[in-house]
Amino acid sequence: MPAGDPSDVTLKLHTYILRQLLVAFVFAVGALLFVALPGIAVNTVHKLPNVDAGILLRFLPIVLQSLAPYVLPLCFMLSTVAVFGRLAADKEWIGIHMAGIHPLRTLAAPALLAGLLGLLTFWMVSNELPQLKKRQKRFMVDATASVVENLQPGRTSLQIGDFLLKAGAREDGTFYNAYIRYLDEDEDERRLMDAFAGAVDLWIDGDFLHFKAYDFELFDPESKVDKWSEEFEAQINLAGRVERKEQSYQRAKYLVSSEIRRRLASGEVEPGREREYRFMLHYRATMFAIYYLFLLLGAATGLLMRRGTQLGALAVSAGYGILYYVLNMRLGKELGQSSDLPPWLGAWLTTIVGGAIAVALVRRALKR
Repeated sequence: MPAGDPSDVTLKLHTYILRQLLVAFVFAVGALLFVALPGIAVNTVHKLPNVDAGILLRFLPIVLQSLAPYVLPLCFMLSTVAVFGRLAADKEWIGIHMAGIHPLRTLAAPALLAGLLGLLTFWMVSNELPQLKKRQKRFMVDATASVVENLQPGRTSLQIGDFLLKAGAREDGTFYNAYIRYLDEDEDERRLMDAFAGAVDLWIDGDFLHFKAYDFELFDPESKVDKWSEEFEAQINLAGRVERKEQSYQRAKYLVSSEIRRRLASGEVEPGREREYRFMLHYRATMFAIYYLFLLLGAATGLLMRRGTQLGALAVSAGYGILYYVLNMRLGKELGQSSDLPPWLGAWLTTIVGGAIAVALVRRALKR
């Protein structure tokens, strides 16, 4: 470390570490996106078949937003491992000691970044992500309706969930000599029906796809009976096609935190949901604290594995992150919602245990 005013030296150190950490963080986010985007794109195409590339590109940010609260903390830990591992490998860690700077002060800049990222993540899980499911469903319904309303010229087939239309020709929006397969939801028992029509017209009304068939011949596979009618009209619920399981959106994960607090304060909670609501409030708070846990784990891992390859340290830290998420999202949820433990303890238990381990690793790293 250069000689000079100790405060200037400390400020330069914090600036240096923060700059290195930001570069490593941006690189980690970019690397994970590069690896994950192909899989996300395939999943998006599966959810929105037959839509054009423009709609898919508009849907990708919604998917990425749902992953951000879990990807950002992991990237932060990876960047922390990289920075502190490099400080140790390049002997800069020894220089910090020789300059008389307490090693824990090197955590000040990362702690500042952890706080900012933690606030961002806490805001997302408290206000944005609970409504994301609704926005995804609304987008998928609108995208499906757009496909129907803007069919490419010459296209003679269309499939939306269980509904399938194949025609011999299409002119001015009317399908001719068409085969239709649709789900009959008017009966007590829902079942797929096969039919043929001389002509079929399609149109969108709200969340419903309507089709009107002429010279309609229906084959009932259960009764083995053909039925003919001059005209037949039915509607397909697009919202039901993009999400077959009906959601009441009363579960805690679909409610913003302010709404959960309001319901708890006013006693408007459905029977059996109070533990779920209280657990969710604490679980969302852990998404802020996770950055400080990952900071300690990342710094300790980078320093302790200085003599090995940095790739090994990164792999170990990624294992920490995966293990934490599995335990917190599975075991923590089970303990917080379905056991005799207080909901807050179930939400915080993994973080508390992880924090104790992280502190022990930091102490071990600083003694070296």
